[in-house]
Amino acid sequence: MILVDASVLINFLRTKDAKIDGLLRSLPVAVCGVTRAEVFAGARDPKERQKLVTFLKPFQHIPIADSVWDQVGDNLAALRAAGLTVPFADAIIATLGIALDVEIWARDRHFKDMQQVLPALKLFQEPP
Repeated sequence: MILVDASVLINFLRTKDAKIDGLLRSLPVAVCGVTRAEVFAGARDPKERQKLVTFLKPFQHIPIADSVWDQVGDNLAALRAAGLTVPFADAIIATLGIALDVEIWARDRHFKDMQQVLPALKLFQEPP
């Protein structure tokens, strides 16, 4: 399973990139509630929101267990101590990926930066 960040999905929704489309269709991809919320935040009206619901339907949904939240705080503290500030949502996704021992597919640079502080963070490498 690959946990997909909103940066990938939003990029695809904006560009309809055939490479991303092929990967999303062929890989075992999943999203969590944070990613769903970030995608839904871009809906301009109820009709567009419904299109996003349909778009997200094929993805496996990964819940965030209560036990993950303390680790989110610990990881944010470790990142801050290393001088790295990242969006809260991305820290959640990174921590969930670590907890589940799965790769994160993200296009935001700070995931690679987080990996320097959180070496258990696995990042999916898009093929060329």
